Amino acid sequence: MIRHNILKARDFLNQSVAKVRESGFSQEFFEGKKAENKNRKPPGWVLFARETLRNPRTMGTGWPSTPQLAQAIASYTPIPETGFVIELGGGTGIVTKALLEHGVPPEHLISIEQSASLADCLRQCCPKVRIIQGDAQQMSHLLGDDSLKVNTVVSGLPFRSLPKTIGHNIIKQIDEVLPKNGLMIQFTYDLSGRKMFLSHHFKHVAHKIVWRNIPPARVDVYQSKK
Repeated sequence: MIRHNILKARDFLNQSVAKVRESGFSQEFFEGKKAENKNRKPPGWVLFARETLRNPRTMGTGWPSTPQLAQAIASYTPIPETGFVIELGGGTGIVTKALLEHGVPPEHLISIEQSASLADCLRQCCPKVRIIQGDAQQMSHLLGDDSLKVNTVVSGLPFRSLPKTIGHNIIKQIDEVLPKNGLMIQFTYDLSGRKMFLSHHFKHVAHKIVWRNIPPARVDVYQSKK
């Protein structure tokens, strides 16, 4: 069964790469030059790929999440009546839109994105969601008083490729804002299930492997028991 799923994921990857190659890569893509039509915005995947070329360790992959991965993440996210769902690394908004479609009210969703171009992309595709351009290492400061009203943190940050100091600082911020029984939902491209460097009071409560992603990804759910 596992071998069958791996072959399916490989075929999906090959098909996707072929489609991108067919679209071609212009000099504008690599250099980020303005298009002749100044009103034309580059597609989200182009913005994402440019950011990957500039900052590969902070992006983790050159491909945005697929709808299948976004839906898997959203399915684990409780719909809040009060308080906030915080998304770290909103990217092009694929997971953001999945959270909204899942039923998370836009007024209860806050997305933090470090890249200025991707934050602008998020504002355009999800205008009712509060988008904060900033560093997740400063999450409690960026949220202000709302840091006391967080229910769930959804993270697409590549902790395994980030410098350890940065990763620990972000985890410390997540630990600070999450209340008892609050959830952290994290996806990773490491399918082995190795435990993240979380505090001992985080309990692993669920996981799912999404083969139809580039590359295949694993969604893990942790609950704070502090």
